[in-house]
Amino acid sequence: MRKNLRKAPKEEEPGLDMSSLIDVSFLLLIYFLVTSTLDPKEADLGMTLPTTDPSSSADVEVDQMTIVVNGEGAIVVNDETLDADVGERNLPQLMDRLEQYKSAADLTNSQPIVVIAADDSSKSQRFVDVLNALASVGIKNVTITGFTEE
Repeated sequence: MRKNLRKAPKEEEPGLDMSSLIDVSFLLLIYFLVTSTLDPKEADLGMTLPTTDPSSSADVEVDQMTIVVNGEGAIVVNDETLDADVGERNLPQLMDRLEQYKSAADLTNSQPIVVIAADDSSKSQRFVDVLNALASVGIKNVTITGFTEE
C-alpha cells in the first residue's frame, strides 16, 4: 500500500483591502470638521476688565419697590403709608414716589422693578389706580403677588 504523501495546498490568509476603510475615515473626518462649531477667538469675547479709572465704575442697580394695597384701601410703599384717602383716585403721593424711583433707576441705567401685593378684601378699583399710576410714570416691570396676613 502506498501512502499519498502529497501535501495539501496552503490556503492563503484572507486579506482586507484597507484603501476603502481609509477613504471612509477621511470622509468622516471631513464631515465632522465641517459641521463642528468653532470656538470664538479671545478677542471676540466681551469682557470688562477692572481699571483704576473712577469714571468707569460698575453699574449700580436700584432695589425693587414694594407696593401693598391693604384691606382699608391705603397704599403702603416700602412699609410707609401713602395715600390713605380711599376717595382720592389720583394718588399724588404715590405718583411722586414713583417718579423719584423711576428717575433714580434711569440715572443708574437699571430697570425699575415694582412688586404689587393687594389684600383680597381691598377694592379692585384701588388696585387698578395703582396700575394706572405705574403706567403713567412709565414703569413696565411689574410683579403681582398675593397678600396674606399671618
